[in-house]
Amino acid sequence: MERISLNQLGSLIVIFLIGSSPLFLLAIEAGKDAWLAVFVGMLCGLALLWGVNLAIYRYEPDMHLFEIMMKYLGKPAGYLLSVCYVFYFCYKSIRNVREFGDLSIIYLLPTTPLSAVMALICLTAGLSIVGGAAVFFRMAEFTIPVVIGIYALLFLLMAGTGLFNLDYIIPVFDEGLKPIWDAAFPETVSFPFGELVLFLMFWKLTDADRNAVTAIAVKCYLFSGLFITLTNLLIVAGMGKLAPAVTVPLMQLASSIEAARVLERIDPLVALLLFTGVMFKLTSYYLGAVIGIRYLTKLSHKTAVLIAGGIIYGGSFLFRSYMEHIWFGFVYNVKYHFPLFQIVFPIVLVMIVAFKNRRAGKEDA
Repeated sequence: MERISLNQLGSLIVIFLIGSSPLFLLAIEAGKDAWLAVFVGMLCGLALLWGVNLAIYRYEPDMHLFEIMMKYLGKPAGYLLSVCYVFYFCYKSIRNVREFGDLSIIYLLPTTPLSAVMALICLTAGLSIVGGAAVFFRMAEFTIPVVIGIYALLFLLMAGTGLFNLDYIIPVFDEGLKPIWDAAFPETVSFPFGELVLFLMFWKLTDADRNAVTAIAVKCYLFSGLFITLTNLLIVAGMGKLAPAVTVPLMQLASSIEAARVLERIDPLVALLLFTGVMFKLTSYYLGAVIGIRYLTKLSHKTAVLIAGGIIYGGSFLFRSYMEHIWFGFVYNVKYHFPLFQIVFPIVLVMIVAFKNRRAGKEDA
């Protein structure tokens, strides 16, 4: 079995969670307190990570999600739920492929057919994982220092050129706690913090013990969550009430940077950062679907890559436009569909796993 290091695992957690979150002002319903709603969502996601996802892993450190479901739910229910998760992973990858494709057309390749761009994206993702999970995790380890370094430089440039206005973010709690909570749960938990349910497919690949894996997962989650909170705070401080009306607010902020007439037109660099995050996220879900298909069908790795790739590419044409894609995601997916796979099913599963292990312990005693 392929093995990955703790550093590689942590690198993918960070780049996966950051992913496409800077594309949007999250928790938009909370207004100027959107960044606080993101922070609350991060805390809820931390409870979900520690008390559910990592709890399942600690019970069965040598199994991935599908193996655990088959063991504790039995073949009929376990198999059916596993198939559902394969399509969930594929759908999440589909959304990122479409996002990547549409943004490429908008910002980089306006005359290129969308179908060709998305085909290239799927091909690139497939080649990233056809060599196995270890190769993909090494790519994340190599990429993450560059990504974080560029983001840090970008934020410093924004602050240095006077783009932020504290009047846009104060007073805090202007409308009380209710709008913050309503914006945080379940939407912000669903995107992006609850997405770490995918890593139930990856925990077992590590070459460290359970305590070390738990520690690195929590540390990297906290770093990513605070980074996403900071990004939303800066977007609100930089754009105020205009932020919700802009497709990619961070891009708009970056385009306003001017430093001594030398540093201008930074927005292509932001596009590169966003595309890198989206690419790693869609490929991570692609890999999760491949592992699931291999487990359920016993097909070879390359065949599973082709099958999952075909599903993802075909599914990327589900939406007629970028705006429909975004609207459907925020109106339906993050409120109703994703919480089932990220919150409800994992909570039920951890309860079953804990109950059966407790009962088995009593019987052994």
